[in-house]
Amino acid sequence: MTPADPAIQEPEAPLSIRRRQRDGRRVVAVSSSVSAMDALRARIRAQSKTVADHIAADPEAQGFIDDWTTPEPISR
Repeated sequence: MTPADPAIQEPEAPLSIRRRQRDGRRVVAVSSSVSAMDALRARIRAQSKTVADHIAADPEAQGFIDDWTTPEPISR
């Protein structure tokens, strides 16, 4: 039987998802491990560094971030 969820098929997925029937109801069990969550955090850190490096190297990206992060004055 093929898993219905792609997270089961991907070995680097941080969560293990199991589906089964119990008393006529579908039960979805989600479990995670510390090492899987650490791997997810490491992947997020790597992606964040890639974005930061791009922003530092590209003047257009830097301008976008400067404009996006500058708050607009509150007028009351």
